Amino acid sequence: MTTTIVRSGTSHWYRNAQLSLGLGTAAGAGLLLVGDVDPVDQMVSQSIRTVPGAVLLALAASGLAAAGGWLLAGARRVLSPAWPLTVLLSTWCVSLVAVVVFPTNLPGTEPGVAAVVHRFGAALMAALPPLFALLIAKRAGRGADPARVRWLHAAGWSAFVACVAFAAVNGPAVLLGQSFLPFAGLVERVLLALVLVVVGLCAWVLEGEERSRWT
Repeated sequence: MTTTIVRSGTSHWYRNAQLSLGLGTAAGAGLLLVGDVDPVDQMVSQSIRTVPGAVLLALAASGLAAAGGWLLAGARRVLSPAWPLTVLLSTWCVSLVAVVVFPTNLPGTEPGVAAVVHRFGAALMAALPPLFALLIAKRAGRGADPARVRWLHAAGWSAFVACVAFAAVNGPAVLLGQSFLPFAGLVERVLLALVLVVVGLCAWVLEGEERSRWT
């Protein structure tokens, strides 16, 4: 006689990843209302000029870092071996912490060491999600729902294109300390929105992969 084990409910790591991502998303949306920053032409990190903006920026980054940690827990549970994802997701979480601990310089001031670390962390925060998204889509493609994997593929490549475009257009301004181009803030926020989508879809795909192994 064959016994089939059916998993009920939602995995602990998946539920916590959703909650953490929800916190990051809510705080990020709040930055559109506070922080005294123009969402079209100014960077999100300049929200530190006000206390509410600094608090929401810290909550947004911390929520994403926590989501990344829970995503790593899910990847280690579902995928084997998981060391490439361990490296990528761990680096991503550290970069988010660096964004909070090392604030950027405000306009009109000289960038110091903290601002340089902040920019490096922000670059990793934007550049790594497409990489671990495509890796998860490839590794989880056999057991997960093909529709979920297709959505993750699309989001991963979209985030990659947006990241490359943003770096090509605004990278020189960051490296040389010059003014950003018009609409740079809007482009950055689109990129960050794609990062949120990518992280959510990564968790969704891993949850589907885990569920398929229990049915």
